[in-house]
Amino acid sequence: MGDCKDLRLSELLAARLCHDLVGPIGAVANGAELLDDGSPTVDPEVVALIGGSARQGSRRLQFFRMAFGSGNTIPTSARLAALQRAASELLDGGRVTLDWRGADPAVEAQMGQVAAKLVLLLVLLAVDTLPRGGTIRLGVGIADGRLTIEAQAAGQAALPAELGRAIREGCDIEELNPKIAPGYLAARLARDAGGALSCAPLSPEGVVWTAAIPFGV
Repeated sequence: MGDCKDLRLSELLAARLCHDLVGPIGAVANGAELLDDGSPTVDPEVVALIGGSARQGSRRLQFFRMAFGSGNTIPTSARLAALQRAASELLDGGRVTLDWRGADPAVEAQMGQVAAKLVLLLVLLAVDTLPRGGTIRLGVGIADGRLTIEAQAAGQAALPAELGRAIREGCDIEELNPKIAPGYLAARLARDAGGALSCAPLSPEGVVWTAAIPFGV
C-alpha cells in the first residue's frame, strides 16, 4: 500500500480514536467545571461522574493503543489474558456483553502480533454491528491448518453496506470513513499475513466475523 493510502488510513483511525474518546473526556471536563463552581461542598455524584468517565476514557485508550498501535503494545506473555482484559474493560457498562471463549495454551502459542491485533479488531467490528446491544462470542482455534479467530455478534445486528465493502480486496480507501476504517485495517492485516477476513450471517440474528491466518503471525 502506497504512502498516500497509509497516510489516509492513519487519518481515519486517528479520527475514530478521537470520536470514541471525546465523550468520556468531555464528561471529565464538565465534571471538573461543576467542582469549580465555588460551592463549599463536593457533590459525590460529580466525583463519581469524573471517576467513571476517566476510567472509561483510559480503558478505551488502552484498547485502541493495542488494536491500532505497533505490535510491541501487546504483551508477549499471557497474551490472551491481556486481550480479554482489554476487550472486557472496553465493553464494561455498555449494552454489549462479552462471552470470551479464548483458546487453549497450545493454540495461544501459535498466536503472533497480527493475530493478537485481529482479536481486538474483530471485537470492535462486532460491537459496531450491534448498535442496540447484544453478545459477542469470541474464540480462537485451529481449522484447515490455520489459526482462526471468530467473533459472533449475536443480537439485532446491522452490517452497513459500506463496512462490507471495506473488507473486500481492492476497496478504495477514499470511500472510507472513520467508523468503518477498523474493518479495512483488519482485512488488510489479514491479507498481508497471507490470510483472509470474512463476514457472514449468523442464524437466527447476528453476524459472524472470521479471520484465518497462518500460524505464528
